[in-house]
Amino acid sequence: MRDERKGFTLIELLVVIAIIAILAAILFPVFARAREAARKTSCSSNIRQLGLACHMYAQDYDELLPCDYYACNSSTTHARLVGQILPYIKNMQIMYCPSAAKMGLADIVSNSANQTAGNIGYYYYSYDRIPNTVAPKGGTNYSTWISWAFISNAMGQNYARVMSEQWESDYWLWSDVFCQPLNIRIHESSFGSINVCFMDGHVKFMPGQAKDVFR
Repeated sequence: MRDERKGFTLIELLVVIAIIAILAAILFPVFARAREAARKTSCSSNIRQLGLACHMYAQDYDELLPCDYYACNSSTTHARLVGQILPYIKNMQIMYCPSAAKMGLADIVSNSANQTAGNIGYYYYSYDRIPNTVAPKGGTNYSTWISWAFISNAMGQNYARVMSEQWESDYWLWSDVFCQPLNIRIHESSFGSINVCFMDGHVKFMPGQAKDVFR
């Protein structure tokens, strides 16, 4: 008795491969957006916990919030800030945004070197020195991501801001890193940019690039 079984023809195989390629092209961007949405949610949780840690610190220190040297990582890093709030969070991992790895900025990702140095993945807005590590107003060197021109314009001041529990609820306390002149968006996608933790503890996702609207 003859065996009538036969394999696929070359054309049939090519058709199947083409269908798979089309489906992959459709689904991969969907999966990428879903992954980024999950990272954005995890980031929101991180800075909410950091905001809570700051208020817990203030309860122990006469309503003064933790204070750093500058808003961003610098030659002095955030080691001062880390030392103040680490007892209230216990876990350094929440000081790094899970989307940071794709930004191409080495000192905001979670690794042992940054944890040892005190580099973190967020901006913190209670500091007591003029941020001379960033470009002065009117300057062109924005290599440290956030320009001093933007800080001074956004906050309406050219001096440090040491925050306490007396500050109004709409001031920014924490945010994702961003760069106004270079249009860097850590949660870059079709639906947004950065997470912001406000003084009253609530976290809001700010769609689009950060503007001069925070206090």
